[in-house]
Amino acid sequence: MVLGYIYLLGYVLFIGVATFLMRFAMKNLNVYQINLLMAIGMLLTTLPAMYLAQKNFKFPSEGLGIGALAGLLMAIGSLLFVFSISKLPVGLASAISTSYVVVVVVLSAMFLKEPITLFKAVGIALTLAGVAILSF
Repeated sequence: MVLGYIYLLGYVLFIGVATFLMRFAMKNLNVYQINLLMAIGMLLTTLPAMYLAQKNFKFPSEGLGIGALAGLLMAIGSLLFVFSISKLPVGLASAISTSYVVVVVVLSAMFLKEPITLFKAVGIALTLAGVAILSF
């Protein structure tokens, strides 16, 4: 469990710094070029990690379809996020983008039958309130 939190901390730090740096990169690169560089970065990091973890590049056929759909949706979301920071202040776009957590919680409740406890409901409300505060 501790390792999971370490991974999340790394995610937050790397995504935070990358998002900040994107604004500087956008002075010379367009949205599509940034996204292509992100895709190349994903390949350069994921392929070696995948090989180290499983000693091959095989995918099981089970789950491949939904995995591909998730990957496609992440790619589209990434493209839309980069478009958003090309038109909005980076801090504002980043704050609003964190509201995807609400979508995850609602979908998890609907399809995975995960309960929305009082604690989660308060978290959703605080997330939305935080986004609203940072947006103004």
